[in-house]
Amino acid sequence: MTEQATPAGAFMEHPARAAALEELHARPSLRLPGAAQIMRLVFAFDQSFAGRDDALIASLCAESNLPGPAQRARAMRFTWRGLEARWERHNEFVTYTFIAHDGDTAGRLAQARERLQGEQPGPLVAALRLIVRKGEKPAPTGDAFACASLLGAEKAVLETSFQTEADGLVTIALSCSELWPAEIGALAQWALEFETYRTLALLALPIARRVGAMVRDTELLLGGLTRKLADQKRDDDAESLYRQLTELAGRIEAETASSTYRFAAARAYGDIVQDRLARLAERPLDARPMVGAFLTTRLTPALRTCQSMEIALQDLARRTARAADLIRTRIDLDLSRQNVELLRTLNQRTKMQMRLQQTVEGLSVAAVSYYVLGLVGYLAKGAKDAQLVTQDPSVVVAALMPVVVLAIAWAIRRVRRGHSE
Repeated sequence: MTEQATPAGAFMEHPARAAALEELHARPSLRLPGAAQIMRLVFAFDQSFAGRDDALIASLCAESNLPGPAQRARAMRFTWRGLEARWERHNEFVTYTFIAHDGDTAGRLAQARERLQGEQPGPLVAALRLIVRKGEKPAPTGDAFACASLLGAEKAVLETSFQTEADGLVTIALSCSELWPAEIGALAQWALEFETYRTLALLALPIARRVGAMVRDTELLLGGLTRKLADQKRDDDAESLYRQLTELAGRIEAETASSTYRFAAARAYGDIVQDRLARLAERPLDARPMVGAFLTTRLTPALRTCQSMEIALQDLARRTARAADLIRTRIDLDLSRQNVELLRTLNQRTKMQMRLQQTVEGLSVAAVSYYVLGLVGYLAKGAKDAQLVTQDPSVVVAALMPVVVLAIAWAIRRVRRGHSE
């Protein structure tokens, strides 16, 4: 942690303290004093749309004669063409929310939708419309909504069908009575968020289905390879099996790396959906299923599918690694056996070389002794001719032969011992 310069008498602050404090107030809560219509569009970040979000929010602010958001800002609230506009940037998506409190709500929201279509900041993930009605008693709207729930101590009714309409938006209706603006705003916020995050959570489902097909095919291939490994009667090439297993492990790791983040995000988004549904504290309204029960019934199997595919990938990676370890152990044993045979062969060759060396040494002693005794014979013969000695040269050679042979043998043995040391 780096120290920051602080005024005299002030505390040195943690570098992240300001961001932690600002996060609590970065996204102000909704307050809805009366009837309203809300449109939220959620866009994912994509490399091909790089910089489009910054340009779009700056353009919307410029149209309202406002400065754009600060450099590191992640949320902003402003007025655009009579609509309350909210911009929020998250880790992998950005939301644009427009709220019409009165007047031609549908027409102005349609303008906002067309405006964002012209400078779309990324691939569209979720699009929803929340209609807030306020009256003396909360009552069903009479529309063909598939789900309905009583909320807020039976002072609000939430209805939706989770179906996209002709304009591509999912419609949610919220009818309220005897609730404070902050209470209505909280209910509306939770409704917006569970629809946003349930769509984001389900982005992992196509990946899970793709992974499922890959897992089935890979398990069949892995089963065949392990059967070859287990069949001791077959003389399969261990190196070929090991190469196939490592290639298989590489494909599994690549698939794991490409899907881990999406599966983790699905778990996190699913938890947020469950939290928002729990905050609604639903109660049944009529024979229709409650919103939370309907959504949970369909969302939970999808999230469990993603979870099971993530676990299946991890299990497949472990089994492939174990199979690779087994075949590597077999290869190591084969190499050890070959090394033992090689050492045994080298040992035999070494013994043969030693025997040959001993034979050569014996012959060398004889040969050197022969030449030395020959020289001694010549010396003895010359000395006799010069009448320096009276002994016969043959007798001299015969007398010196044991001494010469032993001396030469001792000298050669010493030289060999010196080389071995």
